[in-house]
Amino acid sequence: MRSKLWLNLFAAALVVALAALSASAQVITVKGTVKLKQADGTAVPVQGALVKFYRTDINQTFEAKTDKKGEYVNVGIPLVGTFTITVSAPGARPDYMSNVKISQQPLNDFTLEPGDGTALTLEQIKAARTAVTTGATNTEEAKKRAAEAEKERAHIEEENKKIVELNTKLPEILKAGNAALEAKNYAEAINQYNQGIQLDPEQAIFYAQKAVAMRFRGVERFNGADKSKDREQKNAERDAAREDFKGAAEAMEKAVAVYRQRVSAHAADGSAPAANDELGYLAERSETYRIALQTSTPVDPSVAVSAIEEYIAKETDPVKRDRAQASLGNALFVAGRVDDSIAKYREILAKNPGNLDAMMGLGIALAAKVVDPVKDAALLTEARDMLQQFVDKAPDTHPRKAEAVESIKYLDDTIKTARLPVPDTKGTAAPKRKRP
Repeated sequence: MRSKLWLNLFAAALVVALAALSASAQVITVKGTVKLKQADGTAVPVQGALVKFYRTDINQTFEAKTDKKGEYVNVGIPLVGTFTITVSAPGARPDYMSNVKISQQPLNDFTLEPGDGTALTLEQIKAARTAVTTGATNTEEAKKRAAEAEKERAHIEEENKKIVELNTKLPEILKAGNAALEAKNYAEAINQYNQGIQLDPEQAIFYAQKAVAMRFRGVERFNGADKSKDREQKNAERDAAREDFKGAAEAMEKAVAVYRQRVSAHAADGSAPAANDELGYLAERSETYRIALQTSTPVDPSVAVSAIEEYIAKETDPVKRDRAQASLGNALFVAGRVDDSIAKYREILAKNPGNLDAMMGLGIALAAKVVDPVKDAALLTEARDMLQQFVDKAPDTHPRKAEAVESIKYLDDTIKTARLPVPDTKGTAAPKRKRP
């Protein structure tokens, strides 16, 4: 159960013909007090207690609230009719009176027991009363229905306690997780976010923040692997990084799914999150897949394609949208859609000839299309030239520059073996491997 914000729209009409009112519309003033029993046995006035008058012979409801003296007054209760009066207050167990003839009993006082501040509905009261009144003819059934009513009341109290606990604990957990994330204590951040997920699996923010923490830790591990001189250790650290990237992708998929479920479930009651929050989740998911594919993480490339395409379709910032296009080209290539990836890279370069990621991607994709070096000489040459453009323009800090240099050497060897004209190269030396 979740606390909900219900929005009620009321319309009011001004009745001018007061003389037309009949005697049946006569009203009476109803009043009383509400007190709360204390641990020492005394009772103190309750301010803000809600008193509701449910007319049970027809469908009418009236209400009043207590002042600082614990007193309530309603001057407009119909003189006729039978009522059920309910009372609820903060820190109190709800109470009620049934079959009240207001004309005979205009004064009604209540002394409440301590409780969690919940309120009883008329339906719950009717169920409890029915269980009691049918006891004369069916005692076992009456006991069963009374027990069910009590069980429902206890369930509501327990759920409300959980809501209070969640509303208190979840912000604290999120704050602690974010503080750990900012301090680059990724293990602790992930631990905090997992606690939030365990307490309330319907909060998308915890899955999303967990994904960010895992992605950051993966980047740190992947980059740190280059410092290791031991090949086995280096491979182990990169494998651990890839596990983080894979976990981050799974967490982001969960974040998007949970977010959408909440929007769908609560769209009617006004408690759904803001619709524009979705773009942030889609952006984080797209970035996670970009890094996962770049580092050869075993994720489903077709899922990555769909995720990146969905983000691009909803992103309104042209700079961010164009930046994501290169990620889409890479995802298409890894998914085996080489022709689609080539088309995407060409589209990007037509708009932005200086896009380094598109240059690198197009060079690799064109090279992948080469089957026979002689028959595919044009593809081979274009692939080699595109990679050379990338190497010439990319800074040494670019994470794929070393890969491009090695690819050019491979293509040059292929061209020589096929006895094709060797392109004029600049002799670019392979830089050290850079970080993703």
